[in-house]
Amino acid sequence: MLTETTKKCPYCSVTIGINDTECFSCKNKVGPPNQYGIAEKPTDWWSYISAFILIAAFAGFMYWLFFIKGKGGG
Repeated sequence: MLTETTKKCPYCSVTIGINDTECFSCKNKVGPPNQYGIAEKPTDWWSYISAFILIAAFAGFMYWLFFIKGKGGG
């Protein structure tokens, strides 16, 4: 039973303390509880940043390949 001092892990549904930031069962990071008592999944900012950098690098490579290298005739 959930109380005001516990929340549920969104990954494995184990009941953990309200102030816990990591689930003891599955070792995933968890955030504050929502209105239903289930902990929110924290945003993985490193994945978004690395994806943005890789997409920008790919776009730069495509620009170089089709517009810069193509003008040199070789």
